[in-house]
Amino acid sequence: MAPDLAEIEKMADEHAKLRQAHGGNDARLAELAARIIDALSSEGFAFPLRDEALVSDRTTTYVYENGAAYPKLYDFLSEILHAPVPIVVNEAKFGPGEIIVGAGEKDKADAELQSAVKELQKLVHGKKTKATQ
Repeated sequence: MAPDLAEIEKMADEHAKLRQAHGGNDARLAELAARIIDALSSEGFAFPLRDEALVSDRTTTYVYENGAAYPKLYDFLSEILHAPVPIVVNEAKFGPGEIIVGAGEKDKADAELQSAVKELQKLVHGKKTKATQ
């Protein structure tokens, strides 16, 4: 079963609250980080995107289902990847509320998005050891 991004968002929110309350000195932080990273890195992971995408001359914009934004997830990703939000991977910009892909044709954008998601998963998984210490 694919991980539920809403559940990952809840874990990221809990992680942020624990980090703020305990300054990083709580064993639950490492456990939550590992769970988030494992969920994002799992084979069945996919962002829940609406079927429609806005295609313009050079970009395609994907919006999350139900108007979701996942701000805590992106704060977590920014922290572990040491990258500003939106998180840029290849030709894709992952951020709260939307993912923007630098391709003006839907088929090319879909392929680029799929590639960028796989690369994001690799980057996140590569930070597991450091994030869980």
